[in-house]
Amino acid sequence: MSARFHTTVTERQAFRTCRRSWYLDNVLRLRARGKVTWYLIYGDVMHEALDAYYRPTSSRSTRPPRKVSTAIDAFRGAWDRENQILKDEYGPLYSMGIEEEWLRYKEVGEQTLVYYDRYDRADPFFTKVIAVGVEDRSFVPILDHLTREELPGTPLLSGRIDLVFQRDDGYHGWDHKNLSSKASDRALDVDDQITGYSYIWWRISGKPLKSFWYNVLLKDPPKPPRLISNDTKLSQDKSQRTTYDLYLDGIKEHGFDKAEYKEYLAYLKEKGWSQFFQRLGPIVRNKEELLSFERRLYFEQSDMEAALEDEDWRYPNPSQYTCPGCPVMPLCQAMEEQSDIEWIIESSYEVAPPRHTIPEGV
Repeated sequence: MSARFHTTVTERQAFRTCRRSWYLDNVLRLRARGKVTWYLIYGDVMHEALDAYYRPTSSRSTRPPRKVSTAIDAFRGAWDRENQILKDEYGPLYSMGIEEEWLRYKEVGEQTLVYYDRYDRADPFFTKVIAVGVEDRSFVPILDHLTREELPGTPLLSGRIDLVFQRDDGYHGWDHKNLSSKASDRALDVDDQITGYSYIWWRISGKPLKSFWYNVLLKDPPKPPRLISNDTKLSQDKSQRTTYDLYLDGIKEHGFDKAEYKEYLAYLKEKGWSQFFQRLGPIVRNKEELLSFERRLYFEQSDMEAALEDEDWRYPNPSQYTCPGCPVMPLCQAMEEQSDIEWIIESSYEVAPPRHTIPEGV
């Protein structure tokens, strides 16, 4: 008896990019030995912190607590848990760079949360929270593209919607992004991940979201302004990563004359928090777009099931753009060369635990 089919909003993107990479990475869960997927681990920890920051404190309230101490406590708890996992998984390798790197992420995360709290309080954006879903994934059956009925075996699509909030005009979706550089707003009107999350909400609630937003936190938090000229002045370099508030603090701390920095302070005030945090939206999906996604999903699921059964359907998509960052590129190249694949897997890869499982009763 074959396992029940399940895919996620983000896994589908991997399948469309390269079927072979999808199979080796997402299905077989092959991971290069000794390589830590920092972006996944750090992202999970920050998501737990933001979950605590926005989750209402009681079932009778929809107002988020917005306490930075709550967020940092949740961050530290999640960081400690992942730290123990890293110690257990990597053993002697842990003290050979992994510990130092993970401690650096801890410092960055805590600083980011402190300044995110200031940013969010200056522009709360919403006051009513409907759902916070960091730990809970939503599962919906994939439907037939013609009849809209469930398929044999009830294959599933899942996604984790970080937040749904309410405004006067209805419900809106929100997805946290922890990135190394600023996000682009190009092509958000057709972004497939946003469509997938909007589709899942429509299926479980019966009503489309009014809009969707990306809430971006960069992994390079603000820093105090630099001192120059033998510590007698504050730098007015426009490329330094500081803020209006931090610059004012620096002026007061060192007893400088605020009037000397009038123009630079005006520049920082105008710039705001844009180099550290972004809110991209509103991104709207109407019912016709959601139905189009549903039809595509049917055929993607069919192709994915075929690829699970037949190696010929797992053909690669080699290119200079997709291959350099692929975690299984060496193995893929060996497969093309007909090298000893089993030896490469045994010597260079390990099997990671599954990231998602289907809950009982779904």
